[in-house]
Amino acid sequence: MNQELKKLIDEQKQKTFLPEFRDKVTDARALGVLISQHFKWDGLQILEAAFSALEDANFHVEATKVADMIQELK
Repeated sequence: MNQELKKLIDEQKQKTFLPEFRDKVTDARALGVLISQHFKWDGLQILEAAFSALEDANFHVEATKVADMIQELK
């Protein structure tokens, strides 16, 4: 799974960023662009994905703040 995700991230870097900047683009930034495009720039779905990631990583306080943002958008 991680290798497949890494491949998608690397492909996103190639598609999205200019060659002179690709080496400086973090995986997190490229994944963020990939997520944004996957959800067709729907901020609510992007926040829901971020919430799930934070919960999974045991960042419960931060996840609660994202949950509040989700509720505001609904």
